[in-house]
Amino acid sequence: MLPDIGFDIYPIIAVLAVFLAFVLVEVYFKKINMKKGVATGYEILITVSAGIGFLTAILFQNLYDFIENPSDYHWTWAMTFFGGVVGGVVIFIIGYNIFLRKNPKYAGTLPQLLTIAGGAAPLAHCVGRIGCTLDGCCYGAPTDTIFGIEFSTTPGQKVWPTQLFEAIFLAILGTILVIIAFKFRTRKTLPIYMMSYGVWRFLIEFLRNDHRGSFIPGLTPSQFWAIVLFLGGLAYLILILKFKDKYIVPYPQNEVVEEKKEETK
Repeated sequence: MLPDIGFDIYPIIAVLAVFLAFVLVEVYFKKINMKKGVATGYEILITVSAGIGFLTAILFQNLYDFIENPSDYHWTWAMTFFGGVVGGVVIFIIGYNIFLRKNPKYAGTLPQLLTIAGGAAPLAHCVGRIGCTLDGCCYGAPTDTIFGIEFSTTPGQKVWPTQLFEAIFLAILGTILVIIAFKFRTRKTLPIYMMSYGVWRFLIEFLRNDHRGSFIPGLTPSQFWAIVLFLGGLAYLILILKFKDKYIVPYPQNEVVEEKKEETK
């Protein structure tokens, strides 16, 4: 049995996940010689977006619980990943357009952020799933196989450690996408993450057994959002491929100058 830590460790793990994402952004921006202060501006916006995302994650779970059984509904502090993503993304888009888009310092920088985000997001998500494992939430259906784990939240019953499976999947996916981002600087990393995780999440839901509420008949709430995520990633990928020259990640100006000098030697 996985020991009970005695307190909710997930908030601490979530902060570490965001910190990991910031480190990757800082390292990537430094590698491509990004203008000073740009990373900090994005990190502030991401922090605010993530904070509000935590609130929407709670609100969405309460919505699912209410839809499932209005007569027996009661407030819960449980969270749902996709609810947080929806709220966080909406706030980021609003904040970017209000505070950063018209600032000359941020001109042309969003493509670079999206490039490293494709790898940073799954790695941060991986850390978050480790928090789920330690907290004993987001577990799977009962199993007697050697892969079963008994959590403090499932006393006397071994279950599929779906949160651990997902952490492993995200670690592999995130590592590959970070390498691609650093080596090729392509914005395809983000749609690849969106599509890959959409497929994974849709399938892993069949093994899940924790309470998730209801949203669309015939699908779990996360399966519905997994489909939306996949389609969004597919649309984004088509956009990149169709407007390749317009949406390619540009090299920093000083690197372009250095490359031209090398060619004239």
